[in-house]
Amino acid sequence: MATVVSFINFKGGVGKTTLCVEIAASLAHKFNEKVLIIDLDPQTNATLSLMSESDWEEHSLSKGTLFNFFESCYNNQQFDLQNIIVESPVEYKGTLQSLDLIPSHIKLFGMDLRLATKLGHENLKAKLFLKKAIEALQNQYTYIFIDCPPNLYLGTQNGLFASDDYLIVALAEYLSTLGIAHITNSVNSIFSDAMKLLHDIGSSESSLKKPSLTGIIFNRLRTIHSGTYSQENVIRMVTSDYPEYVFDSKIPQSDKIAARAEQKVPIAVSGYAVDRQYEDRIAEAAKEFYDRLTRPSNEGA
Repeated sequence: MATVVSFINFKGGVGKTTLCVEIAASLAHKFNEKVLIIDLDPQTNATLSLMSESDWEEHSLSKGTLFNFFESCYNNQQFDLQNIIVESPVEYKGTLQSLDLIPSHIKLFGMDLRLATKLGHENLKAKLFLKKAIEALQNQYTYIFIDCPPNLYLGTQNGLFASDDYLIVALAEYLSTLGIAHITNSVNSIFSDAMKLLHDIGSSESSLKKPSLTGIIFNRLRTIHSGTYSQENVIRMVTSDYPEYVFDSKIPQSDKIAARAEQKVPIAVSGYAVDRQYEDRIAEAAKEFYDRLTRPSNEGA
């Protein structure tokens, strides 16, 4: 059974998508894990960092994207996610045969509102569409990563309700880290409300479980091994508040990581000598991620 993990932050620009793709690529390449990325963000950044725009457009027209899935949900129609999977979108030197993608589409903008308007903002059924749909994919993968939009609208809630765990990607900046408590409190709140609703209607939905916080990973540090004094001070502050959750691994700022995304080649598998230090940092984060998910979980988050 796959472990489903949402990558989230309600603030944009923290490099959430980049780390979702890079950790997935590293797990697939260096750990030989079978990984599926579900690009739930209508900005389609994860999608377009793994496949060309022309290939994406062709796939959208011939097979469909997550927009087609949610459109079917809106119309109360069946939809098999298997039909829209892009198998091994990265063909660079044959390195990522075990990384697949369910692509997003810019038409997802506004789908949250359409579904909420039709079904109601508190309708639990509308939050479980993705959870139920990926059940058929569970045995095909070791991990299913969900790249969530930078908000807590219905799309992100679909990702969280489908997940076993969630990972917060943050910048080592004071304003960025203020949102960490908001994220954890929000996750607790939406699941508490859901469980109360199930209790009130006498439902015995046993598969509904709040995802665990896998950890908090800091991105875009100023140097290859550490941040500035200010960044390190913020990391110490957050580590004090969340002592068991802050990753020891941290990811440096690099124009090369963005450049590889433009080339549709994750830096985790590029193999270029100039990328080695950044590739190593990604591999360290992937290993820590793997270790955290295979050790006994802490339910206190």
